[in-house]
Amino acid sequence: MKKLVLVAGLISMPAFAADAAFDLKGDAAKGEAHYKTLCISCHGEKGDGNGPAGAAMNPKPGNFTDPANAERITGEWVYKMVKNGGAANGKSPMMVAWSGALNDQQVRDVSAYVLKFKPAAAPVKAEPAKAAPVKAAPKKK
Repeated sequence: MKKLVLVAGLISMPAFAADAAFDLKGDAAKGEAHYKTLCISCHGEKGDGNGPAGAAMNPKPGNFTDPANAERITGEWVYKMVKNGGAANGKSPMMVAWSGALNDQQVRDVSAYVLKFKPAAAPVKAEPAKAAPVKAAPKKK
């Protein structure tokens, strides 16, 4: 029974917990040249998915600048997408796996550069607290 509880706890861990243990070790400055050669045509100069080739794609290339995507764009996620491509990660097969053209360190460098486009996570919209109803004071007799 104890093993079942441990497994259930591991399965329910948030996705970002896995990234905490992942160390990208990439150099964004070195990755910039590869990004500009291999990625810019689809993902655009600003990482917003508006590259010239991306205009004709369906689905559109990933937008690394959208705050709505910030939570999922982790070092580990980008590394896996660049290395293995979209199809291997449940995304569009139009996202090429670059592991055949780049060595592992180059994949890490490009990934580090992509992370430079990532905005801060979108703020959580909190609902305003509702005031408790005010009870009328009892009438004096």
